[in-house]
Amino acid sequence: WANLGVNASEIDVTGGMRVGAGGHDDRDGVFEHSTRGLLATYMVEEKRNILYFYDADCGMWVKVPAAWETETDFVKPLIVNMQEMIPDWTDQIDIVAALRQSSYDPDDALTTYLSVGPDDPYILQKCTKMTGKQSTVMKEKTNKITELETSLKNKNDECNQLDGENKTLKSEADKMKKEMEELRAKISSLTVKSKTTQQKMESLQDMERPGTARRPSVFIRREPTMIRPAPTPEPVLKAPEPAPLPTPLPTPLPEPDGIIITEEIEQLVQKVDIGVKEIDKQQMQLKEMVKKDMGGLAAMMKVAMEALKRMKSADKDLNKQLEEVRTLYRKETLQRKKLYNELQELRGNIRVFCRCRKDDRVKCAIDFKVEGELSVVNPHGKKMSFQFDKVYSPSSTQEQVFADTLPIITSCVDGYNVCIIAYGQTGSGKTFTMMGPQDNPGVNVRAISELLTICKDRVERIVYSLKVSIVEVYNENLVDLLGEVDTALTIQMQGKQLIIAGLTEVEVNSVADIESVISRGDKNRHVAQTKMNSSSSRSHLVLRISVEGRDKISSQTSRGSLTLLDLAGSERIGKTGATGQTLTEASAINKSLTALGQVFTALRTNSMHVPYRNSKLTHILQTSLGGDSKAAMFVNISPDSENMSETFGSLQFGSNARMVQLGKATKQMGP
Repeated sequence: WANLGVNASEIDVTGGMRVGAGGHDDRDGVFEHSTRGLLATYMVEEKRNILYFYDADCGMWVKVPAAWETETDFVKPLIVNMQEMIPDWTDQIDIVAALRQSSYDPDDALTTYLSVGPDDPYILQKCTKMTGKQSTVMKEKTNKITELETSLKNKNDECNQLDGENKTLKSEADKMKKEMEELRAKISSLTVKSKTTQQKMESLQDMERPGTARRPSVFIRREPTMIRPAPTPEPVLKAPEPAPLPTPLPTPLPEPDGIIITEEIEQLVQKVDIGVKEIDKQQMQLKEMVKKDMGGLAAMMKVAMEALKRMKSADKDLNKQLEEVRTLYRKETLQRKKLYNELQELRGNIRVFCRCRKDDRVKCAIDFKVEGELSVVNPHGKKMSFQFDKVYSPSSTQEQVFADTLPIITSCVDGYNVCIIAYGQTGSGKTFTMMGPQDNPGVNVRAISELLTICKDRVERIVYSLKVSIVEVYNENLVDLLGEVDTALTIQMQGKQLIIAGLTEVEVNSVADIESVISRGDKNRHVAQTKMNSSSSRSHLVLRISVEGRDKISSQTSRGSLTLLDLAGSERIGKTGATGQTLTEASAINKSLTALGQVFTALRTNSMHVPYRNSKLTHILQTSLGGDSKAAMFVNISPDSENMSETFGSLQFGSNARMVQLGKATKQMGP
């Protein structure tokens, strides 16, 4: 208080304070904590519940020791509930101390424990010994599952590492292939260039070649010459002789074909020769380079292929190990779930299933990544997770939903009272789950059909009779949907049995009888159109199947019942746009649903008084929720983000119902 600048004595905690001499309050003080430092303390005077026992020896009421309190019928259930919520809190004496401090309010005790923290050095060491055989087995299974999850994570890490190495090798191989393609392209380009140059050289040489077989380098053009006679000396005067015939002139030699060699041509020829030699040299170097690179590439490819083979082999072994781990994990999970179901059966907890409606018009705003769990974003933007006995995604089928409830439903043949409830906002798929269309029936039709099948299988030993009644809770009135005359129905309790006077019961012997009865009752049900649902149920539908069996040998009779309840949807008037009679119906629906929530709260907190009579709905469910029965609930939700506020409320309602313990169910047997 001093650090905050506040005097503890100035804070009015209880409305009155005891102040010592000089104005100092003797109830405030300090406490030095080993990890939190100096803490201010204040002794508050409160009214507390204290547990006493009567000591006949001294004739006085004496406070019960903490060790004794752990075995009392009042404190023991509270300890069990708190250890279920926080399994690590195993010290029962510490729990009793927390309950004493909280006046035996378990919620306040849990809040204190979570606020201080289980790792606080002043909290006693946790007990390592678990109580009960089931708790020990569940702890062993939990440790086994943790080990399997760790092993699975390690295997996944190894697989990811191998995938990374594989990607690196593939990347290097692709890079070498690309370089090889570039070298091949370069070789092709140089080859083309070499051939082009060689063709040019051959063309120049062909221009210099004469018509003979011999290949002179060049022919030289020369000027043509004439052969002339040699000069004669002057003639001597002699007798005249006959003049000689004139000699013909020689014809000029033909000019040979060829070109005139110039200095430019000689230089061009030299350049071409040098270029050809250079190209040949580059080609040889390129061939050597390609040969060398191809050798290195072949070696690298060989290494890569060997590594790939090893990786495939390791991947195969890893997949095998992963499959074995997954198989063990699924096996352990199933065993743990079986143990959990058996424990829930012994405790009598309400089994809660959550089903999301399929709606292709909107995007699903709910996360279904983990089995048995879903995540939503609450109206404040915070992501929250909810766990249920089973979670059905929008793709789930009617067969899957019925398969999980079948063991609970069929137990009514053995003499148990069973109740199945469908809860959720309007338009979330409750009626589809419970009733369903004719070509894809819901839980109601499938349940009665299964009961008929079981009765026929046992007909050699036990004779059964099945009777069906359908009641509607409309505006806090009970309406018989199978009755010919609209008469008022009243609820009466005879011992532990609930009787509705004047209710019509129809015996069924086949599937055709079932469909006829349900169709008859469905036609008489009150429905109306709202903004949220074109065919919104305006009442709660209660379908009850009474199963009575008589053993032919022992003549013993078993009496079981199956109550299938399709609740009307919880509504927000602003969204549904209800007016007039529809508004009156909505008010009655919300009132009865509120009363059902109050009943669940009273059952969850082990209240001395459970307000069953606050509504006709809860009154008719008194024998189904008041003990000696098995109960399950479907929480139906919408996938639309626009309905997230209603979805969040439905999930909270289902979570609270899941904590209700009805006690172990008992068979209803008689002579």
